[in-house]
Amino acid sequence: MPSMDRGRVFDRLETNYRKMKFKSNKQQEESANVSKVTVLSLGFELTGDIISKSDIRADGILVGSIRTDKKVVVGEKASITGDIIASEITISGEVVGDLYISGETTIFSSASVSGNIITEEILIHKGAKVDSSIKTVTKEMVQSASKNSKVNAVSREELYSIMEEKKSKAKATEIEKPQPPKNERIKEKPDVATDFNPNFPRNW
Repeated sequence: MPSMDRGRVFDRLETNYRKMKFKSNKQQEESANVSKVTVLSLGFELTGDIISKSDIRADGILVGSIRTDKKVVVGEKASITGDIIASEITISGEVVGDLYISGETTIFSSASVSGNIITEEILIHKGAKVDSSIKTVTKEMVQSASKNSKVNAVSREELYSIMEEKKSKAKATEIEKPQPPKNERIKEKPDVATDFNPNFPRNW
């Protein structure tokens, strides 16, 4: 094969390799974004608030509030006692608490909801048990009303700042952790006074 043809082949191989590498990186980023979901698994019971930057799916039991800028999914077997602040929510299980949803609220037929609902849009399926006062308002009005909730006692910015500070402190502690001492053998120096033998034969 002439040298010029070899050069062209190598150029094509390099171009194809770059395309494949770019595609794999893109797929990794997409899969990472899909996996960013906070999950309360079925059979799991938690007492305390869940505050996250990602989507939240609850299938277990939670006694506490939920706050996120993203979507909340309440599974059919889930039971939540507390306020929920989110951009969107779908409910198939039980929720006892106030809802502050800046987007769409969907309540399926298997759901049971008690508490005030303040949302931009709402869809209630036939058969759902809803014992709530419902207000449909603008996104800005939802965010303003959510400030009355206990879970919004601290602003998002302050909370995320605290979380990031804790993470950085934890990393710094791991780095500064003292290394265990290596097992070094210490050579003992012989005691000249005890080791000296005056009767030792001399060869000089």
